[in-house]
Amino acid sequence: MIGGTIPGMPAMMVGRSDTFGWGITSSYLDDQDLHVEKLNPDNPTEVQTPDGFKPLTHRGSIVQIKNEAPVTFDLQWSENGPVLPGHLFDVGIITPPGHAMSLNWTLLTREDRSMSAAIRLMRAKTVMEGIAAGTDYVAPSLTLTMADRDSIAMKVIGAMPRRDTRHQTRGRIPSPGWVAENRWQGVLSYSANPEFVQPTGGIVGNTNNKLVDRPFPNHMSYEWGDSQRVQRWSRLMQAREVHTRDSFIEAQLDPVSVTARTLLPLVGADLWFTGDAAPDGTPERARQRALELLANWNGEMNEHMPEPLIYSAWLRALQNRLIRDELGPLANEFPHVEPIFIERVFRDVEGAGIWCDVIQSAPKETCTDIARVALDDALLWLDENAGGEQESLRWGDYHEVTHKHPVLGDMPFLKWFVNIRQSTSGGDNTLLRGRTAGTGQNPYRNVHGAGFRGVYDFADPNSSLFVISTGQSGHPLSRHYDDLGELWRRGEYTPMSLDPALARAASVGVTQLLPKTP
Repeated sequence: MIGGTIPGMPAMMVGRSDTFGWGITSSYLDDQDLHVEKLNPDNPTEVQTPDGFKPLTHRGSIVQIKNEAPVTFDLQWSENGPVLPGHLFDVGIITPPGHAMSLNWTLLTREDRSMSAAIRLMRAKTVMEGIAAGTDYVAPSLTLTMADRDSIAMKVIGAMPRRDTRHQTRGRIPSPGWVAENRWQGVLSYSANPEFVQPTGGIVGNTNNKLVDRPFPNHMSYEWGDSQRVQRWSRLMQAREVHTRDSFIEAQLDPVSVTARTLLPLVGADLWFTGDAAPDGTPERARQRALELLANWNGEMNEHMPEPLIYSAWLRALQNRLIRDELGPLANEFPHVEPIFIERVFRDVEGAGIWCDVIQSAPKETCTDIARVALDDALLWLDENAGGEQESLRWGDYHEVTHKHPVLGDMPFLKWFVNIRQSTSGGDNTLLRGRTAGTGQNPYRNVHGAGFRGVYDFADPNSSLFVISTGQSGHPLSRHYDDLGELWRRGEYTPMSLDPALARAASVGVTQLLPKTP
């Protein structure tokens, strides 16, 4: 088999054999709950349970620190899971006095055979064997997409908590750990995990989108990835009766944003081509030029174009204008544009247009007013941070990805040699994934994308392709440190053959890993 690994793991997480190929995405399964534990006021080492106060489980852990004295921690568990220290994720802020916070997670089990399941998956020869391999997988939950020579399938793998229908918070916020209805009742059977085998449409795919619409407690999750990428994927899949390797490459590298195509006509509905031409150098003229660029744009988040940057800055400023007066400092908790929220506001779904009115001002602002002012905000930001003519702006200059060396990446001077920086296309809601940071001096930098891309063709297995975002070597002085990175950036691939002769044709040597002898 051949594919992508996480160094140190004895299994390939994505890849193919001569008869079977598989890929993974995050399933967004809600497999964690926080529980508020009530401490015994007379004995803080005990917490309340449905059967009265019971002692916490304690275990000391010594951490050795180089050139310093060892540090000892007192680890504690309730019946619901490990007790979290108050500074961790700031859980202490929401923990009432006389209480503690514990974490229940499917991964916290002594019967975790996830690695064995991954190895079994790697050895599968068919889709059905791949589904069976996921039986022992626990966490983190994944959506497994599979294909063999004759069939396709998609299966969520990972343990699903069995919650009581009377759960007070349904896992969305911390719940009292001493209430029996809030406690997990084990996990659901593997057969309850969503499964799609040989669907009628003949295609399966996942972009972290919602998979099933089941009521609690079999709902899987209240939180999902965006719903826009899967729309674009479905459209590309349905545009052809016959797909080829190249058509799948086209879909994998597609930079078109359905979000931009949907929101721009709404947000700019009353702004396109309106008013007389304003004098050069005025804010009105800058706005007219930006609107003209966006009006003729097809939503392609191409690194060489100015429109993606103007669009992203406009939507970011718009959302800030919509929510800042209502949420105040809490607006900072929404660093990314929420497309469905903006669409609901501008379509006035169930009165959502009220967000356009600034409640702290006397006039009643309309959504057109807010859209216009937000565009001015965006252009001002671009002028201060980018400068130059709008037509000369370049999305890739801001949507830059940095592959940081894990050891030397933050060291002065050296970081400029060991970190790999690349201008990239794509964005938050494109199949060519390039999620932006949302915060910092440059909120548009690319911080999340596909580190591995693979296209497997079982009609001609040796024509399969792959690429990774850096190179095969983790050593900065190796010529293989970044030799695949430029291919990745340009949307190119390298052959993925299982033929040993082809694989070794250009090799520079053989590395042998020998176990240490006693």
